[in-house]
Amino acid sequence: MLPLSEIARVGATVDASWRSPVADEVAAAWGIAPGEARWLRSSATHVFVVPADVDARGALFVRFVPASLRTVRDLAAPARLLAAWSVHGCTVAPVPSTAGRLVETVPTALGPVHATVVRAAPGEEVTLDDLTPPLAQSWGASLARLHRDAPALAAADEPPPLDLAVLGDDPVLHAAAHAVLDDASLLGSPRGTLHGDLELDNLRWADGRPVAFDADEARTGPFVQDVAAAVRDLLGDTPGSVEHPELLADFIAGYREVRPLSDADVSALELHSAAVAVRLLVSIAHVAADPAPDEAPWSADLRASVVEHRRRLRARVLAATVGR
Repeated sequence: MLPLSEIARVGATVDASWRSPVADEVAAAWGIAPGEARWLRSSATHVFVVPADVDARGALFVRFVPASLRTVRDLAAPARLLAAWSVHGCTVAPVPSTAGRLVETVPTALGPVHATVVRAAPGEEVTLDDLTPPLAQSWGASLARLHRDAPALAAADEPPPLDLAVLGDDPVLHAAAHAVLDDASLLGSPRGTLHGDLELDNLRWADGRPVAFDADEARTGPFVQDVAAAVRDLLGDTPGSVEHPELLADFIAGYREVRPLSDADVSALELHSAAVAVRLLVSIAHVAADPAPDEAPWSADLRASVVEHRRRLRARVLAATVGR
């Protein structure tokens, strides 16, 4: 997640019609006319959308992040994976810039940024309330196809190792996080290239099949940990209890139609879910718990939601080590 100060910095450039001169500077590298990119959201990256009726390539999503916060690798490796997976219909394809590159480093009024553009994923969003057994099976099969078809990541493409020091002065959490990661690594589950975050929020659905539109969290790891990341809403927030067991069984059945997933790995889903929680805690550790002076209401609300999310993640990590 971007720092709240960075979200505010770009937000201050967005006008009442959701346009930004900074976005225009970025979009120009893809031949997109000024004023066509409109702010959509800022989370892991800043995202601006180009409506389908203003560009011959259809709806486009312009995504960028300050070069001070991310490296070119952080965008380039996911873009290459999207391109590889799109051949099989599992993801949208990234759009090359006018110079033919999938990632551009663009100077802007706010400093250099790394940027990519992707096409809009076809179809509609499916929420947990909308999920049916056939859709859950299709979701599981899609993740299995990503695992089956993904090229191996080079060492230079891997994200940096987790830095648990950013979790702060919380010795109980530190001990639990180390234990969870150690236990998960000792299970010997099959490994390969992971999408990293194939949850429902990151999918669009057409004709009963999901399509992913980013791969920002891609890395090498145990395939079952990718399953745990995808189905965390099905697992729920109560350790030791699966909130949606029938839909989880449907997801696993769909996955197994494409590639193996052992009973031992399924039994270890909760441990791997805790390992995913550790990674998520690291990614949002920079968000301070206390509000800043004169903080804008949107920032205070977002900060509060992150703090609550952090509380739930911490509880999941600690629950995974009970009885050790």
